[in-house]
Amino acid sequence: MILLPFPGGFVYLIARGRGMRERETKLAQQNEEEFRSYVRPGAAGTGGHAEELSRLDELKNRGDITKAEFPQATDKVLTG
Repeated sequence: MILLPFPGGFVYLIARGRGMRERETKLAQQNEEEFRSYVRPGAAGTGGHAEELSRLDELKNRGDITKAEFPQATDKVLTG
């Protein structure tokens, strides 16, 4: 590698390239799985208030709750 840097580099890549690629692929898959396991719990909680407000709007439109009850219910959802 010292005497002939370019041919030495090519020989090294040919001899060790597959192992490097496999390690990189394994590392990328591991990083992706760690990322997904970190994001999933946080993503599951999103949309809680929006989903509840949407449900309340549907109930109001169907007539299951009155127009007077709707603001009270939305306040209850938004204040917790």
